[in-house]
Amino acid sequence: MSREVKLKDIASELNVSIVTVSNALSGKKGVSDSVRKQVIEKAKEMGYNTTKYEKKAEPTVRIGVIVSEKYLEVGASFYWALYQQVAYMASKKNSFTIFDVLESKKEEQKELPKILSEEGIDGIIIIGWMEHDYVKKIVESTKIPVVLLDFHIDDLPCDAVISNNYVGMYKMTRYLLERGHREIAFVGSIYANENIMDRYFGYRKGMMEYGISVKPEWVIKDRDIETNTLGIELPRKMPTAFVCNCDLTASILHDELKKIGYDVPEDISIVGYDNYLYGHSFANEVTTYNVDMEQMAKEAVHILLKRVKGISTHAGIHYVDSKVVERTSVKERTE
Repeated sequence: MSREVKLKDIASELNVSIVTVSNALSGKKGVSDSVRKQVIEKAKEMGYNTTKYEKKAEPTVRIGVIVSEKYLEVGASFYWALYQQVAYMASKKNSFTIFDVLESKKEEQKELPKILSEEGIDGIIIIGWMEHDYVKKIVESTKIPVVLLDFHIDDLPCDAVISNNYVGMYKMTRYLLERGHREIAFVGSIYANENIMDRYFGYRKGMMEYGISVKPEWVIKDRDIETNTLGIELPRKMPTAFVCNCDLTASILHDELKKIGYDVPEDISIVGYDNYLYGHSFANEVTTYNVDMEQMAKEAVHILLKRVKGISTHAGIHYVDSKVVERTSVKERTE
C-alpha cells in the first residue's frame, strides 16, 4: 500500500519550505508564479490530493431590484445606469438580478411590487427614493434582506448606500467660492427628497464658511413635488453662479439662460451634481460632482450578500464620496 503524499514530501523534492508549498497550492500571495507552477505540477506528479485547496463555488443568489417608473421616463435614466452597475457587480459574485419597474399607480395605492411574490428571491435592492410608508410596508412584508440604494429611511432596520450628498455639494459650492463667486444660487426643490435636502445644506455650509447669507429668492425650485415635472423659474436679479442639485437640472437651467441671451460661462457660471447627463451637449461642458455609481453598486451588492449569508452587522448608512469633475462651465471672477 503506497504511503500518502504530504506537503513536506513536495517541499523536500523542490527544496522549498512547507509554508511555500501550502501558500502555492492555496493561491496565497508571497509565492512567485514560476514557483507556484512548479509546486502544482510536482503535487500532481506525486499524486498529492489537492481537493481541499480547490475553491468551492459560491451559491447563486437571486437579487430582486425595484425601481420606480418615474425615474425611468426621462431619456437614459441615471437609475437605469445605476441598475446596470448593480447587475454587473452581482454577476461578478456568481449572482444575478431580476428587474422590477414599479408602476406609479401601484406606488400611490401602496400595492406591493410583484417581485415580492416571486419564489426564490434571496434579497432586494430598492433604487431611488420612495415614500417612507411605502418602503416600510415593503420591508415589513418580507423576511429577506433589503438594501436601499441612493436614499435612506431613518427608522427602518435595513442598510442604505448613498452618495455623500452633503459633502459633495459642499465641494461644488467651495469650487465656485474659490474662483471668486460670492453671489451663488441653489437650484433644487429641497423638500422633494432627502438627497436634495442634504445637498442644499452642503451648499449652505460652503456659503456660511465665507460669511455669505443665502438669499431666499436664490433658493430656486426645479420640480413639482407632486408630479415630479421639471421646470425652473429664473430670479429677477441674477447671481453670478448657480449650483444645481443634479446635471439634468443644470442642463435645463443652461437652456433657459441661453433663451434669454445669457452665455455660460462668460455671463453666468453653472455647476451640477451626478456626472451623468444623457443626450445633451452641456454634458461635455458642465463642471460637476461625480457620483461613483460603480462603488455604490459594489457596496450595495456586497452588503446584501452578507445579509443573505446571515452575517449579522448593525444596519446603517454607507456613504460613498467622490470628486469634482472639472470642465468649462465656470468662469473665474477677479473683480
